[in-house]
Amino acid sequence: MIDEDLIAYYFSLNKRITRIKWRLRETRIDFYQQTMSSYYTSDNEAMYIHGFPVESKVIELVDSEEQAKSRMAVMKFKQRHFLAYMKQLPQADRYFLTHKYKWQEGGLNDRVERECFEEIQEIEEAAGYRFELVDDNRASKLEKACESPTTGEQFTTHFEDMLKLLEV
Repeated sequence: MIDEDLIAYYFSLNKRITRIKWRLRETRIDFYQQTMSSYYTSDNEAMYIHGFPVESKVIELVDSEEQAKSRMAVMKFKQRHFLAYMKQLPQADRYFLTHKYKWQEGGLNDRVERECFEEIQEIEEAAGYRFELVDDNRASKLEKACESPTTGEQFTTHFEDMLKLLEV
């Protein structure tokens, strides 16, 4: 059975890579725009000094950057091989696939879709070996957990979700 969503995913890889680059840039901007100085605060009983939690904030930043870069590397690998496959297709087949999956125009060509899906399955398998990706249903759940932006408190929540999925 042909997974049309997976084929559409491959046609949207460029947009997804651009979105990750944008999130990475925004994460850096957010990090450096926050105040990193200490400040005084008080309650009814005493005054306290609060400092910038350097260790935890820097670890959050570095982890989110590494996560984004590793996802981008996998996507670029898939995109490079998918584009190589698309270049070797006859023009009519490439036209059909592009219009159906990139521009969401109708059409029916089972042979071309089946061949494209088989090639995508090979790319997925190669990416799995190349990047040592998890080979069961946890992979898709882990990818969904990693897809959201990871800044501030969201990072801790997503990190805990990933640990649960990895059974750590």
